[in-house]
Amino acid sequence: MSGGNHTLVLLESGQLFVSGRISDGRAGLPSSPDSITKFSEVPTSAFGGSKVKLCSALWEASVVVTNDNEVYTFGVGSKGELGTGKGVKELSLRLEKLWPNDEHIVDLSSGMGHTVIVLSNGDVYGWGNGRKGQLGAPNEIVWQPRQVQNQSFRVARAVCGRDFSYLVGEPGHGQHAILGSDKWKIRSNAPSSNLGWNQVTASWGSVFTLSTTGKFHAWGRNDYGQLGPEKPQLGFTHVIAGSEHAIALTESGTVVVWGWGDHGNCGPRINSQDNVKGWWNEIDTCRFGKSHKVVGIAAGCATTFAWTEETNDQPS
Repeated sequence: MSGGNHTLVLLESGQLFVSGRISDGRAGLPSSPDSITKFSEVPTSAFGGSKVKLCSALWEASVVVTNDNEVYTFGVGSKGELGTGKGVKELSLRLEKLWPNDEHIVDLSSGMGHTVIVLSNGDVYGWGNGRKGQLGAPNEIVWQPRQVQNQSFRVARAVCGRDFSYLVGEPGHGQHAILGSDKWKIRSNAPSSNLGWNQVTASWGSVFTLSTTGKFHAWGRNDYGQLGPEKPQLGFTHVIAGSEHAIALTESGTVVVWGWGDHGNCGPRINSQDNVKGWWNEIDTCRFGKSHKVVGIAAGCATTFAWTEETNDQPS
């Protein structure tokens, strides 16, 4: 997960690592030095000694959910990003549970300035900048976790854009909803249902879905080529969105990327406006060696990540 200038990496073991800017405490590490260039482990003492099961990053803050369903926030935010009370703009603190104590948190997502959690009963709570309606009514800054009201279905997953939240129900039902601004026609151009979804992800202004049958669909902002080219699909197994670009892993293990590429996050081949629009770039993974294959991808604010695992295949 990547924020404005920091990145979080959560391992299956529940260990959390961070790199980037840490001077404002956004990563749960001591705020000196200003930044770190290699991933460093965040000690479990930062969140009560528990392992981490979920994490997300806002522009200048981080959110962590532990195995015992406690929520911790770190960093700064002037519009409720920390979720710890009105006027609190800089703190590292455990959030007060304002949801049923016997419900587990099953999903977590953050945009630039707001966060939503999904509970095991399908309810959704959120906090932060909700002035565009991305946290439900009323449209306002939400200083502490508040339930999203009037949801007509049980939510299973949520992802956040810059000014919207995208909620989806169980894959077999197809129910979904977008809360917030209709900028870039993110609500108007949404399909009538999202039946059979397998993965959902969102950039600042777009939504991307991948179905259980491998069908890829995207809508929203496209002035930088964020929605990808209109060409036969390569067969995606995984798709993830960054700020205004997207990256996909294909069935053959190829990594492709498209959209806003001003900072090199989409590879070297870009147009005169520094974008990858109308095509996608294949990322050169030969540097990893023939004995390694890409098994995961991630994206943040103008950043792209891929990781590999060693195989036993011998080159012929």
